[in-house]
Amino acid sequence: MKKLRNFIVLFAASAAMVACHNNGKTAANATGTDSAANDTAMQDSAVYEGEIPGADTGSIYTLKLANDSTDGFSLQIKYLKDKAPVENYNGKKVVATKKVAGKDVTVYKFALGKDTTYFKVVNDSVLRMVNDQFEEAASKLSYDLKLKK
Repeated sequence: MKKLRNFIVLFAASAAMVACHNNGKTAANATGTDSAANDTAMQDSAVYEGEIPGADTGSIYTLKLANDSTDGFSLQIKYLKDKAPVENYNGKKVVATKKVAGKDVTVYKFALGKDTTYFKVVNDSVLRMVNDQFEEAASKLSYDLKLKK
């Protein structure tokens, strides 16, 4: 009788382990994508965010820059007016340097479909949208994206 009880307990434990086996995927990620890779990508990215003014309405820019040799970026633009579609772009950032008003300016250049967007590196935690001549807007409005912590 004792052997039978031990066998039943061992069988139940084995069945429970088999039922819980999910091919190394986390419970939150049973869809087959690699959650560890996504988590690593998020940890290895600098994320900048800010509201950029526009002619009709402003928009929220969320820019993720890979902190590795890929120089990859992901940009999401969410317009503030109702029912405007969110735009998502991915690609490789290009780093350019130019003298503007006697100072060396570093700019990140992003190809967004047929358009190109430029962000000047102000400091370690701020990127500022500039034109293709690397000049800031004449208005007093903020065109800054700030590093999220």
